[in-house]
Amino acid sequence: MNQPHVSSPLSDAKSYLEGSPLKFHEAAMKWMRETPDHVALTDDTRQLTYGELGKAITDASDWLVGQGVRPGDRVAVVNENCITTAVFIFAVSAAGGIVAPVNARISQREMEVVLDRFAPRCVLYTTDSPAAAEYAQSVNATPMNIEGVGQFSGIFDETAEPETGDLPGVVVFTSGTTGNPKAVMQSHPSLLYQGASQVISRRLTSADSVYVVAPLSVSIGLGSNLMGAVVAGAEAILVLRFTPAGLAKAIVNDLVTFVVAVPQVYAKLLDYADAEGMDLGSSSRLRVVGSGGASIDPALSRRIKSVFGLPCSNGYGCTEMTPIARTPDGMEASGDIIGVPSPGIEIKLMDKDGNEVPKGEIGELWARGPSRMMGYYKNPEASAEVMVGDGWVRTGDLVRQGDTGAYHICGRSKELIIRSGFNVYPIEVESVLNSFPGVMQSAVVGRKIEGDEEIVGFVQGIAGTTLNLEELRGYCRKNLAGYKVPSEIFQEELPIGPSGKILKADLAKKIA
Repeated sequence: MNQPHVSSPLSDAKSYLEGSPLKFHEAAMKWMRETPDHVALTDDTRQLTYGELGKAITDASDWLVGQGVRPGDRVAVVNENCITTAVFIFAVSAAGGIVAPVNARISQREMEVVLDRFAPRCVLYTTDSPAAAEYAQSVNATPMNIEGVGQFSGIFDETAEPETGDLPGVVVFTSGTTGNPKAVMQSHPSLLYQGASQVISRRLTSADSVYVVAPLSVSIGLGSNLMGAVVAGAEAILVLRFTPAGLAKAIVNDLVTFVVAVPQVYAKLLDYADAEGMDLGSSSRLRVVGSGGASIDPALSRRIKSVFGLPCSNGYGCTEMTPIARTPDGMEASGDIIGVPSPGIEIKLMDKDGNEVPKGEIGELWARGPSRMMGYYKNPEASAEVMVGDGWVRTGDLVRQGDTGAYHICGRSKELIIRSGFNVYPIEVESVLNSFPGVMQSAVVGRKIEGDEEIVGFVQGIAGTTLNLEELRGYCRKNLAGYKVPSEIFQEELPIGPSGKILKADLAKKIA
């Protein structure tokens, strides 16, 4: 007998969305009116109350409109986490535009692809970020400053035409299986739901201080962390670049109550604390330790609980739809467990023929609910492959439901590698490897390490060619974001199957 699809109670999420603001920036403006003196944002150099944040959003929005930004115009914010970044993300919403937060640490090649795809009317570079400042200088962007907002640089394209119709609030970029970025359109209600889900699931309140270590250019940073804090009226601590020392200091000094990060962050944090003799369990404020973006090793989960005296919770989702599932109270994030549906989310597991599988059997996870994307920007064909039926999103992940009702991830139908919480598609890395002089063909596979996955490359040279693998790694560093660069590259003759395809499973076994 087939197991009917499961949903988490809709009441809380529905009631929030029905009474929520129309645009996601208005969640911040609500607290400007109600708790203007409460701390809203903190970064490495300064702090804003909700009253100051509301004024900064208004001033930045007025500036954008004065520069010719119209409703439906696309605005890219090249950034790392800082107050100026957050203000402009909200300000574009207030101006009626569509904002695309872009990670300043991607390679120049990737930046060109992203900006060409999005074709923004305006590109802003938040110069608190050294990487963004370097990009701004390379394109001769004009340095600017708005009191209360911060320093930044900008360039404008007056030929760009605005979007019309049902407009997204945000576009988040992710690498596609073709190696080209896909632009995921998220609606205003979706962003508000992402924040509300954290309030409901993790009981966020205005007394919390959320450590935002994930980049604001990805869903866990923008939707779960920043929007979670703002919907709750809490403090968001924006971390420009993660260091174990910085997070350890924030914890032992009782500056943070809520941390949700990729497993690699915890692995590095705990190693640092051990080396320095720091007692991370001494914090009187820390109450939520959560993992997301990748599966967490059981040994690391146990280590987290031992050090903090808190269970490690888990969140599961994808850029196209997040959150989807989470571990509730009493269920630890460990190994392959992704938990139960998040509030307002429905899940079903499907076979390759589109039939729901019986409980205990493996199927592709389909999900629907208020966090669903609107589609891929200017890519209806790809949207149709993922968005199916009556509001369902195909995740491409293979999952089973256990006896307790919890869902367990079993693998990926795509050859996706998750490194430091970022999706890495092998074909994108292989494309760069294959473009190096002397390489005939290549293959990329993932290797599990504590709290993360490594990328391992295999290259086969043209007959008679001996490749300089250090030069090849340098070539990758130049043409790929840091998290996409292989940790190791081996040169050998690649195994080929009867169909002519490279046998990646054989390669994965060699490095396991």
